[in-house]
Amino acid sequence: MSTNPRIVKSAARVLQVLEFFDGAKRSAPVAEVADHYGWPHSSTSMLMRSLVALGYLHYDAGGRRYLPTVRVRLLGDWMQQGLFDDGQLAALMESLAAQTRETIVLASRNGLHAQYLRVVQGGSTLRMHLRIGTLRPLLSSGSGHMLLAGLPNATIRRLVRRHNAEYAADQRIDPAELLATIEACRERGYAVSHNLVTPLAGMIAFSLPTREDEEPLVIAIGGPTDRLIANEADYVRVVRETLESFVTGRGTASGNQAS
Repeated sequence: MSTNPRIVKSAARVLQVLEFFDGAKRSAPVAEVADHYGWPHSSTSMLMRSLVALGYLHYDAGGRRYLPTVRVRLLGDWMQQGLFDDGQLAALMESLAAQTRETIVLASRNGLHAQYLRVVQGGSTLRMHLRIGTLRPLLSSGSGHMLLAGLPNATIRRLVRRHNAEYAADQRIDPAELLATIEACRERGYAVSHNLVTPLAGMIAFSLPTREDEEPLVIAIGGPTDRLIANEADYVRVVRETLESFVTGRGTASGNQAS
């Protein structure tokens, strides 16, 4: 995140601290956060003490551990709609992880990338270990393809032109090939990618039902390519049935459906 020259390092680190706790789901000492990101312990300690003073972290002096406060959760209360009500989205992801034992990812669009907003690590010994905040190419990843599937073809062509203007010839995208891939995703109801970003690994991605005023989101199963291929039909069934059980009764969703 902080390697992008357009990002202020201190701002990035504040958010990365909060993302660390979102992934860990427990209290932690300064050293663990610093080691996780490869930061100096002294500056990490100063940053976390500042977040305590601002009311975003609680410090347990006895255990010398930090934990986010309720204030962090309240920051997004005004946005808590639809699948976010009462922690439904988190419960949905946990349910899918438990049923498939694969890593479950929530992603949204960030410019020419799909970005992981939330990750539930899989329970299998051999699994994809992914991090919150990770960026994947929008035009050449499973999560990206499913985000594109909800856009008009004219918009996708504009994104391809923008991509091709920024990248070298060997990284340029053929718009006709991409549109054919996106149309296959639309017809199938989900995107499948194997070995596009990570060798021997892939994703099966689905659109989440959203309201018109909500940010488009995808939920994806990530795992070893051979396991995704062998279990594709079962994983698709699990996601569709689980999504239906969570969405039933919502009554106000519109937009892309997973099936």
